[in-house]
Amino acid sequence: MVAVGYNDGSIVERTSLSTVEPELLVPQIADYLRSTQNSLGPIEALGVGAFGPMVVDRNAINYGSLLQTNKPGWSDFDLASALRSAIGLSPNIVTDVAAAGIAEATLGALSGTELGIYLTVGTGIGGAIICQGKPLPALLHLEIGHIALQRQSADAAPSTCRFHPNCAEGLAAGPAIMARFGQSLSHFPPGSAEHGLIADYLGQLCAKLVLTLSPQRIVLGGGVGKTPGLIAAAHGEMLHHLGGYTPEAVASDQFICAPNLGQDTGIVGSLCLAEPGRPAPAFVIRGA
Repeated sequence: MVAVGYNDGSIVERTSLSTVEPELLVPQIADYLRSTQNSLGPIEALGVGAFGPMVVDRNAINYGSLLQTNKPGWSDFDLASALRSAIGLSPNIVTDVAAAGIAEATLGALSGTELGIYLTVGTGIGGAIICQGKPLPALLHLEIGHIALQRQSADAAPSTCRFHPNCAEGLAAGPAIMARFGQSLSHFPPGSAEHGLIADYLGQLCAKLVLTLSPQRIVLGGGVGKTPGLIAAAHGEMLHHLGGYTPEAVASDQFICAPNLGQDTGIVGSLCLAEPGRPAPAFVIRGA
């Protein structure tokens, strides 16, 4: 998704582009922005949300570079330099999940919080810690999806993560659900064993984040996160795993909630990365 708008998150124009190899995608983005400038006027800042793993430390010599990824052609690609060369603007780059977190902190479910967490559960599990509206500075980016969980005793399904046998992503992301059940979680009603298993794993993950970071709210997005009843069930499992060792606010039924901005979270957050008051393009590059 590519859009032009302002850093208050307002979108003037947008289009969708497929995530092909970077040598093909970057020129398409540049062509779109050039055509947009002809009708809307100069664009002065560039915000980007991209899949990882990626270097997000702005002081690093390879800031904005992808690391080893299973996306064809993207491993070791210097995205920041390619965009600077093609568009003529230095990009402000964060991960796609961090962009979504910024959007929710600015305009959505994390607004008014000093410290919140945005989780996305879909083809993978990603997360961002948002402090005072911005992602916490980090060496790379967070790998919340690879936090280890305790398997249920009857769960012998192989992890779909090639690195870890018991991480959240390998046990509870969309591909793991398809591998173990043969269909998406939305096919199973709340209260079913299948629904309960995934709720337990996501509840464990949230409990670990509460104990580690003590956030004021957790936003749970992504395709799996839309499953009816899942957020409430995961909240209940989180409280079970915390065993009462929590502040009262964590028990609120709004402590874990859905994103307010829906499918626009990533692109709105990328616009919010632009310099104040300046017309800006933004885009989110998602994995295939």
